[in-house]
Amino acid sequence: MSDGADRRKDRWTTGLVVVSIMACGVIVAGLLDTGSGPATVDLTADGPAEAPSYVTPTVEYPVDIPGCATVEPPSEGEAFAMWVGGEQSYDNPRYPWFSALKASAMTAAVLDALPEAVEIPLVSPTESLLFEPIPEYEQPPDVEDDFGGVTSARGPLLRDSSPGSLWLSVSKADRPIPPCVAGELDRRTTLPDGTVLDADDTWSEYDGHRTLSRSVAGYFPDGTWIHADATDENFAEADPGSKYSGTIPLSLDELTAIVLRPELRAGTPVPPGTPPPPTACGSGGGSEDEGPALTRADLDRLNAVLDDAWRDQRIALSRPLGSLQLAEYSDNAVCESVDVTTRGSEGTLRISIEGGYTVPPEPDKYDPSYDPQAAKATRLPDGSVLERRDGYTSAATVPGEPAVDEAGRHVTLTRPSGTRVSVSSTSTLPAPPLPYELLESLATAPGLEL
Repeated sequence: MSDGADRRKDRWTTGLVVVSIMACGVIVAGLLDTGSGPATVDLTADGPAEAPSYVTPTVEYPVDIPGCATVEPPSEGEAFAMWVGGEQSYDNPRYPWFSALKASAMTAAVLDALPEAVEIPLVSPTESLLFEPIPEYEQPPDVEDDFGGVTSARGPLLRDSSPGSLWLSVSKADRPIPPCVAGELDRRTTLPDGTVLDADDTWSEYDGHRTLSRSVAGYFPDGTWIHADATDENFAEADPGSKYSGTIPLSLDELTAIVLRPELRAGTPVPPGTPPPPTACGSGGGSEDEGPALTRADLDRLNAVLDDAWRDQRIALSRPLGSLQLAEYSDNAVCESVDVTTRGSEGTLRISIEGGYTVPPEPDKYDPSYDPQAAKATRLPDGSVLERRDGYTSAATVPGEPAVDEAGRHVTLTRPSGTRVSVSSTSTLPAPPLPYELLESLATAPGLEL
């Protein structure tokens, strides 16, 4: 790959980054002015003379691009800002083609399309190529609506021990196919059904660190736009010096196979029996540095314990109880949130397991901080402490609507090893939470140790 390679700076790459960082609140995104030479942009407003810069290859023009009858000159640079806030939901009436089940089906299709030599390391669901809710956003009125209706997914990849990442975006739009623009693609392919595929192979540098990038964008007759971008960057690695492997984990043909999966298109029905996407969950206040990172074998072992503990229960769940996943922003804590679907017991069952805790001491009723609730804790023969707590909330989910009353039962087991198992059941009244005896049997199940 030479420095003369085209730079992809189309709006879909920008949109992919925007959607993927929407949880940060304020989002600033822009297209950078390239001109005819390498793009070098100071990314600080009032930084020092040695501020980090963003560099991309030279854009050549005029240039012939295979598959393009005409090629337009490089786009003029522009910048803008957007705000993405509030809770995001899969149930957005603005985008009836997309739903939680559609997100699951799309993710399953992408995972199935990955080559056998490529794997996803153990990460949380939001980093496992799970398509996220379409975000709501605000933007200046004079900015074209480029990002409306975009769902995105991301995940780290490993190929022959070399790390990289995959980013995806899918949208349905009534817009013309973008023209061929110098610096935005290496080739264009038009299929017999009218589908247009744009491929690009490029790089960029930030603060002297070069990222290799390979992308395929698909524009389909039904209005679906799909963009897949693979890089040699391991975004989960905090050390900048070890983030870039120099090897992109997917070829252009492999990216094309992903983009052409019919399950990703807006009009493809969701297969019967598709499960809902996993709900992201977090850990509590244990030590982040307690113990090594968990492996898939650890996760399989813990899930097998939960499935065995639930085997004789006649309470229906939305997914197997053995569906633990890594907690968000953690590599040594697991959790899950499962819906209880049995009529009359509808609610949510949550479980988390993490390390780094100490067994609570015997409460002292003469201590000013004495907690009567803690005095009800049960001390087991092995030194573990089992605690029960009730919970109750009443709040209106929609302004002007009646308040929703929710009851909860919470069980926490802290073992001498430092492992803490938390099990809770919440329900909307009049449906009662699951009984304490059941929650305690799960918390104390032998084998739930990190």
